[in-house]
Amino acid sequence: MTAQKGKIDPKNLNKLVEDGEIESIIVCGVDMQGRLFGKRFTATCFIESFKGGINTCACNFGWDMDLILIPGLKFTGWHTGYQDMLAAPDMNTLRMVPWLVKTAIVLCDSCDEGGEPLSIAPRTILRRVSDKAKKMGYTPYMASELEWFMFKETVESAREKGYINLEPISKYYSDYSIFRSTLDEWILGPIRIGLNELGMEVESTKAEWGFGQVELAIRYTEALEMGDRHALVKHAVKEISALKGAMASFMAKYKTDDSGSGLHIHTSLWDKDAKKSLFPDKKKEHGMSDTMRYFLGGQMQLANDMQYFYAPLINSYKRYCPKSFAPYNVGWGGDNRTVTFRICGSGNSLRIENRIPGADANGHLALAASLAAGLYGIEHKLEPVGPFIEGDSYEEKSLPVLPNNLSDAVKNLEKSEAAREMFGDDVIDHYVKIGRWEVDTFNSSVTDWERRKYFEMT
Repeated sequence: MTAQKGKIDPKNLNKLVEDGEIESIIVCGVDMQGRLFGKRFTATCFIESFKGGINTCACNFGWDMDLILIPGLKFTGWHTGYQDMLAAPDMNTLRMVPWLVKTAIVLCDSCDEGGEPLSIAPRTILRRVSDKAKKMGYTPYMASELEWFMFKETVESAREKGYINLEPISKYYSDYSIFRSTLDEWILGPIRIGLNELGMEVESTKAEWGFGQVELAIRYTEALEMGDRHALVKHAVKEISALKGAMASFMAKYKTDDSGSGLHIHTSLWDKDAKKSLFPDKKKEHGMSDTMRYFLGGQMQLANDMQYFYAPLINSYKRYCPKSFAPYNVGWGGDNRTVTFRICGSGNSLRIENRIPGADANGHLALAASLAAGLYGIEHKLEPVGPFIEGDSYEEKSLPVLPNNLSDAVKNLEKSEAAREMFGDDVIDHYVKIGRWEVDTFNSSVTDWERRKYFEMT
């Protein structure tokens, strides 16, 4: 028996291990920042003792990006003794990792020690929203387009430079350039091939606007699977790049005078048998069914409430500005890259593109927020905000403006009755605490900007 690219049938795992085709298994969950955490096991040990799950510290949902413990969380802290939580493998996610030797990876559901899924875990949140869609009679299909910057730097060299004056793989604007993307194939080719062998169904890569910026699109699939793919794609891009002596960054805005990196989420709802999209209706305005219209209405009317899940970091908000191809206000239209919600495609490919999230967002949380807001719109028959925009959305002064800082986004989430109805008080309270910690930590830090501005002149 030979391991094939993409997912592994769990029934074949024992045989693949016996035949020596799999020697190591990475067992991992998805943390609040969208990163993978867990342990590497010898394959025989995993099969014998750990297929039911592994213990990991609850601090994985209790610290920030720098692993600094966040006080005041109900879920975990000194008051709980930083207890264990269970990472329960979802064997349906078992895959070969083609760029590592005889290695497989499996994603886990984060559970309490009794095996009950944790409500605050990103994968649990997306799973529950997806299950809700199915109970409503819908099959939610989603796809993510990711942007990031590539550098001719190692992790060590970038750190030594303080992440300043890094060398991008391209030093000129090259959006859509085939010549430029050919020159970058030394790194983008292995990424694309590796991801396809992992089963990610990559559609394309292209040079984006910024110096060394890249866009990658993967084929649409069901919501939870897309969340898993999104997390694996980000991990793989960073891992493959590092192994090739390069570095990738998904920072939303890494440089003041360069473009930002977004995450565009495409969504459509199909019937329960996943045979037909429920979005198109040629008899309706703009070819949109009532289901699609209300779904869009929910996404638009709850855009400010959901902003934290789309933009969870201080830096996230540097990306939002007029005339940047990034959102600024809450508008909608057709084939128009100035709007926040774009209507794309036709027939079964008709879909809504949510352009708010940044590349730094947690994929599971951003997908969950986008889908949940749309479902809420269907339940409450919410109408889209403002007119269908055919011109420059940035000039539409009547439209609500998105929050331009993390503090306001956290406040919007905290007071959102809709968010609490969709996700539960425990989820909202947890992530509000996380957001406030990020704001407070930044506000207490002295930045390079302050030194440049005030050191000599005060």
